[in-house]
Amino acid sequence: MRKWIEDRTGLSNLLKVMLDEPVHGGAKWSYIFGSGLVFLFILQAVTGMVLSGFYSPSSTSAWGSVYYIQHKTSFGWFVRGMHHFGSSAMMILALVHMFQVFIFGAYKKPRELNWISGVILLLFIAGFGLTGYLLPWDQKGFWATQVATNIMGTIPVIGKYIQLIPQGGGDYGNFTLTRFYALHVFLLPTALMVFLFIHIALFRKHGVTPYWKMREDVFKNRVDPFWPNQVYKDVVFAVGMYAVLAGWVFWNKGAELNSPADPASNYLARPEWYFLFLFQLLKYCQGKFLIVGTVIVPTLALIFLFVLPFIDRNTSRYPSKRIPFFGAVFSGLAGVIALTTLSILHDRHDIHILHQQEDSEKQTARAIKLAAKGVPPQGGLYIFLNDPVFLGEKIFKESCNGCHMVNGTGGETGADFTNFGSREWLSGLLKNPKDKKYFKETGVMPPVKQPDESLLDMAEFLLSQSGDLHNQNADRLERGKELVLKGDCVVCHPIGDKDAKKIAPNLTGYLSEEWFKEFIKNPSDPKFYGKRNKMPVFDKLSEREMDALIQYLISLSKDRILVSEKEEGNKKRKYVFGQTAPRAITAFKSKT
Repeated sequence: MRKWIEDRTGLSNLLKVMLDEPVHGGAKWSYIFGSGLVFLFILQAVTGMVLSGFYSPSSTSAWGSVYYIQHKTSFGWFVRGMHHFGSSAMMILALVHMFQVFIFGAYKKPRELNWISGVILLLFIAGFGLTGYLLPWDQKGFWATQVATNIMGTIPVIGKYIQLIPQGGGDYGNFTLTRFYALHVFLLPTALMVFLFIHIALFRKHGVTPYWKMREDVFKNRVDPFWPNQVYKDVVFAVGMYAVLAGWVFWNKGAELNSPADPASNYLARPEWYFLFLFQLLKYCQGKFLIVGTVIVPTLALIFLFVLPFIDRNTSRYPSKRIPFFGAVFSGLAGVIALTTLSILHDRHDIHILHQQEDSEKQTARAIKLAAKGVPPQGGLYIFLNDPVFLGEKIFKESCNGCHMVNGTGGETGADFTNFGSREWLSGLLKNPKDKKYFKETGVMPPVKQPDESLLDMAEFLLSQSGDLHNQNADRLERGKELVLKGDCVVCHPIGDKDAKKIAPNLTGYLSEEWFKEFIKNPSDPKFYGKRNKMPVFDKLSEREMDALIQYLISLSKDRILVSEKEEGNKKRKYVFGQTAPRAITAFKSKT
């Protein structure tokens, strides 16, 4: 059989050509990065083909298909995680390989085309990351990709036309996804394989570039075969990379899948980590200087990389003989690292980004839970039609957001509802009711002059009136009860008698569903604010809409339990909002 195969294919001759390459100067660990990149590309290709067997490239089915891969397919989370984190690993290794080639001076004559083809391959790898990020059609990928395409659109004169090509129109939609899918799965892999073949062929022609201190006679006289000497080192490196990558995937439990993309949301987008430097640069290049960040700096950097082999004509490969070029390359690297670091540090201290991350985590957890019941054919975003919190948020934005702010968005005449109904929110209210976050100068309630710990005790007791607190502390509850019932609070506020009336709102059942419902329907009732009330009445909401709004208000607190999550007696209450929910349908029609 072996002879028959050899006679028909000449396989042994092919293997000999591939593996019998002489490695002048001996096999080295410094030569492993190129082979490592080939291994990662093969890994990306294999995992990508597996994922494509389950993925559906449509704006209505993309998120659902990725959810199915991540949560329903055996080891789908692992395959997707390897593909997702493998792209970042490929970018990191490509940069390491590029700098190793630069330091060794492997771009000099006669290897100019090796270097140029390598720079082109680096651009293709970045293109893979950009196009693949959109494919899950989740919030993070949807908005992050828009940042990148919007940068294209800022190029003078031709920018808007260049942006239309991948975007498929004036806005993001189904054509955008299908074009990115075509680029990611067909065009970019084909182009990369062509240039990878050219790159390897040129490398085989010119051979390895040794360490600059290696003597010429050693380089010529010491020759190791590619097989098995160099192959052994390459395989060890590839196995090590796979182990680290697999460990990282297990540690993170696969790649993240955010909630479905919502084009109508105010998501503060950030690009993938290897584009953060450009995103940060644009912050310093506003107005007429925008072209500096979008065109001039990136173009000059690429031109420098392409012409480097032709302007560095010194035959010496010693770094000490190439100080101007080392200075240019490593100052550029330092600039990229500095800009990336500044972007990351800014986001870690930006209160709006931090609030968005919290909201995104809640929204994602809700989306995954709802998707388990099935993803409607209209698209991933429609899973929220069965979620009271989603409908309640829509009602809040339409009816309440003009006065009440949430996470930095909304009006300022009413109280800030960020983390509304939590221990932290209520203890802050007790400490300073006239703070701009609460009643401002219109408030008549005096501050409660107690230590911060005592204020938290009081908040614990007051919130216990709702009957659905997370992690209730019995000791703190008793101390708070003592402070509230034997302190000044009961002078103004009735507690314990639902129908009692005093000069301040009745706190019996405070922030419970029933309390919310009565308050929202008539805040001017004497048991609430009476004649001092300035809040409009919301008595036209249907029962379903009122329940949804209350569930959204409860969801704003990290310390509360949603009705859909808690047991009521021996049965669990369930909300089902069908396709006829008028406000949600109107919202979706307007988006469509």
